[in-house]
Amino acid sequence: MALDCIESWASCFDSILIGVSGGLDSSIVAGAASRHAAALHCLTMIEDDAIGDERRYASILAKAIGVPLLEAHYGLGKVDIGRAVAPHHPWPHAPFYMQAIASVHEELCRENHIDAFFSGNGGDNIFCAIRSASPFVDRFMAQGPRHGLFDTLRDLSDLTGASGATILRHAWDRYRDCSRPPRLHRDTSGLSSAAIAELDQSGPWHPWMEAPDGTPPGKAAHVRLLARAQRSIELYPRRTHPQHVAPLLSQPIVETCLSIPTWQWIEGGRDRAVARAAFKPIVPVQLLRRTSKGGPGGFMQRIFQANAEHAGDLLRTGLLARAGLLDLRTLKRASQPTVAGFEQAQRILALCAAESWVRWWTDVGAS
Repeated sequence: MALDCIESWASCFDSILIGVSGGLDSSIVAGAASRHAAALHCLTMIEDDAIGDERRYASILAKAIGVPLLEAHYGLGKVDIGRAVAPHHPWPHAPFYMQAIASVHEELCRENHIDAFFSGNGGDNIFCAIRSASPFVDRFMAQGPRHGLFDTLRDLSDLTGASGATILRHAWDRYRDCSRPPRLHRDTSGLSSAAIAELDQSGPWHPWMEAPDGTPPGKAAHVRLLARAQRSIELYPRRTHPQHVAPLLSQPIVETCLSIPTWQWIEGGRDRAVARAAFKPIVPVQLLRRTSKGGPGGFMQRIFQANAEHAGDLLRTGLLARAGLLDLRTLKRASQPTVAGFEQAQRILALCAAESWVRWWTDVGAS
């Protein structure tokens, strides 16, 4: 069924560009799409640090499906933190590294007449990539204290590295909280106390956040993950750019994945276990075994280092600060050469993205 969905999407276009990293989700989409695509182009983006260079794994995928691998480096000169990344979005979420990717996409579109962008976006969400004690609680609620429950305990321990006692303690907490409203995890760093208080009182909740009574906590979390996936389904404005398709978010695939118990997704102590087993025929074994992958974190750090002063000015003099939404003390903490300092730097860039988005919409309204 999933293969049929992806292949059907692929048959709708003459020339498809898909971003691949050698990760599981994009490999599934590329492997399935290659069967029916008239022309498929695989692109991997490269950052010069070890974590940001996925060519080794992306090459394995490209060779397996018989498609040349296109490579492009993240270009720092393509990034302008004062320019909104995706002003067509109704929310300011898009990270600045997308500007560098957009530049590469524009060039490849001219060279290859691309009429659709494909991606593995949403894979972690529908394939239930959660790391909590919830699958244990779900299985207990569905089957009681049977032998299989201890298999799930072992799987969770292998997956997370936590001890059985730790998992049981968290499972008990989850079980007791089943009847309470879910607690949303928000990153409030860099926000003022007034803004945080406003968030705490905001509503109404999205209906996907409120599970019916009796819903197992893991399955409720699985559904909530779908809401998060919606942030990445529109790369560019539809009127001016090729369509972006995230085949894994097709309704038949989503419904099938939601019907699978959460504990089956972690069997063997690996996340997305059902997907790894289902797509063995089309995904190389080296990629099926991967449990982590690189990303643009190093590039984002380079963006911050090159724009730290500009970022500070942008936020201090911006519309968000004027509205009383920011705690500007976060600007000082980002200079620390620690993990916390790195996280603060990424948060500042996220706030800058929001500021640039707000300014774009304010200018549009004024004009």
